[in-house]
Amino acid sequence: MFDDDALSRLRAILGRRPAAEIHAPQHRRACVLIPLVRNEGGGWSILFTRRSDNLAAHSGQIAFPGGSVENGESLPQAAIREAQEEVGIPPHAVELIGRLDDVITHSGFLVAPFVGVIHEPVEYVMQEAEVVEIFEVPFEALLDVSNPEVRAVPFRGKNYPAYFYHYSNYEIWGLTGRMLKAFLDLVWQAL
Repeated sequence: MFDDDALSRLRAILGRRPAAEIHAPQHRRACVLIPLVRNEGGGWSILFTRRSDNLAAHSGQIAFPGGSVENGESLPQAAIREAQEEVGIPPHAVELIGRLDDVITHSGFLVAPFVGVIHEPVEYVMQEAEVVEIFEVPFEALLDVSNPEVRAVPFRGKNYPAYFYHYSNYEIWGLTGRMLKAFLDLVWQAL
């Protein structure tokens, strides 16, 4: 069970584990925040969004709040800013506890995922041009033995293995599934 003690152990694991940074200047730099939020039952959940169908990249997919890094902005600043812009999480409410390895997307982004604990209840505010839904998934659901399912996904004439996490009527996969798998592998060490 992921509880406050597990969170403390996860914080220590992330603190002593350097993130692998990829040098790929041909890709556009982006960041996401993996927001850990306390749920109504006192346990922990992860916040996700569903992206608008009108976006050019990853439209309609389940995602973490995130986006492109602006000129002069550090990667942590970008992750926190994007979370505020997309879902209304105030910067003062976020405690960054670690960074995962960089990930390159098929759409040409180099993404730095950050893990952040949200220390207070937040009234989410969607940036409707990018986000059409905000929802939380309890850790227990993501750590269930049925998750993840691995399936082959066709892309540009080839099949690639992909992680699929299921919760209620949501299917979390693609880039978010890859980052979630990397994160939950660390969470398993903290349990």
